[in-house]
Amino acid sequence: MHIFLIFAFFLLSFSCYAAAKALFAHFMVDNTEDFTIGDWTDEIYIAKTANIDAFALNIATANAAGGFKLFFSFDYASKGAWDKATVIALLREYVPNGAYFHTNTSQPLISTFEGPSNAADWTEIKSSTGCFFILDWSSYSAKPALALENGVADGLFSWAAWPYDGNRVNAYVDASYLQYLKPSDGSAQKPYMMAASPWFYTNLPGFGKNWAWPDASMSM
Repeated sequence: MHIFLIFAFFLLSFSCYAAAKALFAHFMVDNTEDFTIGDWTDEIYIAKTANIDAFALNIATANAAGGFKLFFSFDYASKGAWDKATVIALLREYVPNGAYFHTNTSQPLISTFEGPSNAADWTEIKSSTGCFFILDWSSYSAKPALALENGVADGLFSWAAWPYDGNRVNAYVDASYLQYLKPSDGSAQKPYMMAASPWFYTNLPGFGKNWAWPDASMSM
């Protein structure tokens, strides 16, 4: 039985290209220690048949991906912040690979899970790698996140993909992000990466987490 290791789907719209959208799956690489090349190929095939464009995080089996793309999403929450030099080294090593996802402006896409305390690092990372930086700094919400380090973020995505306390998912958080991603000076709106997931579960005793948040209807 195939286990499609998706944490969330992200829909990314580059506002400077009206029809340019991509669908990503956040792939939990920590769960793939025993994966073979065949396992990776199967997961990629299943994702492609679901019209997913890329996995966020891992570039394994790049040449066997058959046009499928991958990119890094750096987790700054579970084990602490990434070293800036390590991030730059990883990007320089893997971005030239043909399977790495690039934007319509030919920039390698990078995302994070949290890490607003290290916002200053991304000024140098972007300068050194030319990356397009769309981050999840949901703990700061949209307006404060955009203001960090003189607007180092090229776009934002929200982690608000699941219902809380028995309530259905709504679009209030999305509306807030869209509001602040549109500059007051009338210039082009920065991209927003929207998260959506039919359900979320976790069983991580080390972090005191063991719950499931179902939302099979995906009602908005």
